[in-house]
Amino acid sequence: MSSHRTAVEALTGLLLRDAHESDVDTLVELVQVAYRGEGGWTTEAHLVDGHRTDAAEVRTMLADPAVTLQVAELDGELLGCCYTRREPTDPSGIDRAELGLFAVHPSAQGRGLGGRLLEAQAERQRAAGADALSIQVLQSRPELHAWYERHGFTRTGHSVPFAGNADWLKVAGLGMDIMERPLQSS
Repeated sequence: MSSHRTAVEALTGLLLRDAHESDVDTLVELVQVAYRGEGGWTTEAHLVDGHRTDAAEVRTMLADPAVTLQVAELDGELLGCCYTRREPTDPSGIDRAELGLFAVHPSAQGRGLGGRLLEAQAERQRAAGADALSIQVLQSRPELHAWYERHGFTRTGHSVPFAGNADWLKVAGLGMDIMERPLQSS
């Protein structure tokens, strides 16, 4: 059996749903292990210390009407999450949604779950009228940049400072590259 077929079969029964208050603690643990844990290809532990999120931040997202926090659940276990936050229309008339808090548990990586979460959020935002999906990707992560490029994102040429506590950076001056994916047909 091919590995692609195995990955697809392994996700049979995957449920993508909006996060609930009862998910908060599990989401914080999931995000921490995906971003700061050892193992999994998405870890940033070699570049950043500290926590990636906390319960207060997740609760704030759940309460914000501009945010859609979605989770991926398989057999009752939360294995992934990501949010989109609608931004105000920019001066050129572009409506964007920011993608963030994108995490897949290391034990579930490489099975297509991240792609399914991303596509579900992209479709949801496209249907709601967003023109583009944007994301900030930690510099010094060419494998992440490449993954997003395979999923339709391009580098904008812009970057912003690291959004967390700068003291947590193991590489001084490390920033975030902004990438964007169009959602509407031209």
